[in-house]
Amino acid sequence: MAELVEIDTRQQFIPVSRNKIKQVLLNDFSASKKSNEGYSNLFKMFEVIWHHDMHDNLESLKSGYESMNPDSNDNLDYDNEKISSFLQNLDETMIDGNWLPITDKEIDEALEGEDVLAISLDVRFDEFKNMKLYRLGDSYKQTEIKSLYGLKKEMKNVRIFGNVLTVLEFNDKDWFMADRKRKKYYLGEEGEGLHIRLFKDVPHLDMEVIFPNTSPSMRTLEKIKIGAPLIGGIVSLSMKYGPMLFGSESGDTSLSLIGGLLTALGTYVLKTYTSYQKTREKFRSAVAKDMYFKGIANNESVLTYLIDMAEEQEVKEAICAYVFIKESDVAMNEEELDDKIEEWLLNSFGHDIDFEVDDALAKLEKMKLLSVGEDGKLSVVSIEEALVTLDDYWDNLYDFVE
Repeated sequence: MAELVEIDTRQQFIPVSRNKIKQVLLNDFSASKKSNEGYSNLFKMFEVIWHHDMHDNLESLKSGYESMNPDSNDNLDYDNEKISSFLQNLDETMIDGNWLPITDKEIDEALEGEDVLAISLDVRFDEFKNMKLYRLGDSYKQTEIKSLYGLKKEMKNVRIFGNVLTVLEFNDKDWFMADRKRKKYYLGEEGEGLHIRLFKDVPHLDMEVIFPNTSPSMRTLEKIKIGAPLIGGIVSLSMKYGPMLFGSESGDTSLSLIGGLLTALGTYVLKTYTSYQKTREKFRSAVAKDMYFKGIANNESVLTYLIDMAEEQEVKEAICAYVFIKESDVAMNEEELDDKIEEWLLNSFGHDIDFEVDDALAKLEKMKLLSVGEDGKLSVVSIEEALVTLDDYWDNLYDFVE
């Protein structure tokens, strides 16, 4: 069994809703009704501006994905160049939302480790022409794990991915038809296009269940449960009929004796086959149930979800940076601001976050709200001036009149 390696769980993703961030900021830093109203209006301007900007990203993603969307009513029409361009655009969106790629090492650990679910699956990775996996959110949860072929139970810290995104493109029909063993796995039209799936709360060790092309692999204990009745039956029949079959001359063996033996043996074989089918069905049911509750969105709807999550992250970073610079008694540099916000997130919400301070400051600078002194100290314009600046930015987003 692959040992679960403890990792640095500090992440740039802030797993707290934008609404809660705003409420706590107002409670901690708003000293009067006027400042409360000013900050509320400022937060609203941040939200509408970034919503507008991110909408453009969404439309770009949807446009690029249209020709390869498996749910499209039109005929799919894409090539390697279109796939590559879309995947690059998607990767930039994932970075904005603080997603991280799932590494080959993490996949190997999932395949080799003891599963949390009472099922093992083999993934046919060679069927994929393109495969990208991303994760967002990383935590550990005390979970009961079975080991020693299912005979031993113990509590372990299991790594949980808060969200997992899979982007999969299957090989074409010719690839499957070129090999007799592959033919039975060809999905037909259902396998065409670029398949995007979003899941939540996926145990690292059970990552196999999120793939569509898996084969159940029974644990040793399950194999013993299935095979034991057949082996026991053969032994019992041998002890009962063996002396009669082999202790007498061949001519003395009656047809009724042979018929009884074959009937009994057939019964044990049938029971074993039925047990095998029931076990496979139990495995399928376990995966289907797990996926029902873990699945969030498919294909184009995933893109809208991703943009919304990225937009929320951008706004949370920007408002935290602005408020902390504005309300600080002493001027801070970038590193000091980073430490202050990370300490606040830990004390207020219990999350040890690696705050993306450089990205937050870049947003404020883009909106012309930030100034950096020669000594590296940071300052922002007043709330009133910020509202005027953002309002002017909003009014001039589209200026088609010369």
